[in-house]
Amino acid sequence: MKTYGPGIPSGHSVYMGIDQSYGGFSITYISKEDPTKYKTVVKKFEGGGITRLVAVAEFIVESLNSVTTDKNKVLDAAIEGYAYGSQMSHMLGELGAIVKLVLFDNGMFPLIIPPTTLKKYVAGKGKDVKKSQMLLAVFKKWGVELTDDNAADSYSLARIASGYATVDYEKSIQGNLKDPKYREKQNG
Repeated sequence: MKTYGPGIPSGHSVYMGIDQSYGGFSITYISKEDPTKYKTVVKKFEGGGITRLVAVAEFIVESLNSVTTDKNKVLDAAIEGYAYGSQMSHMLGELGAIVKLVLFDNGMFPLIIPPTTLKKYVAGKGKDVKKSQMLLAVFKKWGVELTDDNAADSYSLARIASGYATVDYEKSIQGNLKDPKYREKQNG
């Protein structure tokens, strides 16, 4: 397991980003009160099937419990949407369902961010962005040095959840994300 960031001070509210990947599942929390305070954890899971899905669910719950207290809470969450056409689409669907169920059990209906939207938000373009370019873009944009592309994605998703927008394309994306189709639905 890899951990990045200075951590979240006690009493801070947070925004959460999850990159649900079988190659390196990553969760980031960013402080609302001080966005330079964040915690990112990347974990690789062994095994497969239901055993792996249970381990993922337990990891998310443990992660939430390590960051949130009765004084701080998750204000919003964003998860990466599915990459349609993936060879592992059924497994990724199961993984996404577990993430959504755990978040639902904790009172959250996350934003679902398409991979191309995530890339555009971070790198300024949605297509043909390599993993190394995402790492560099996160460093240039926010001064955060990460060595894992899953960590870069979850960090960026937490920034999206925070509503962060300073340049026109970020503002456009944040405006588009107000459309209910990007939010996990509470009813049907």
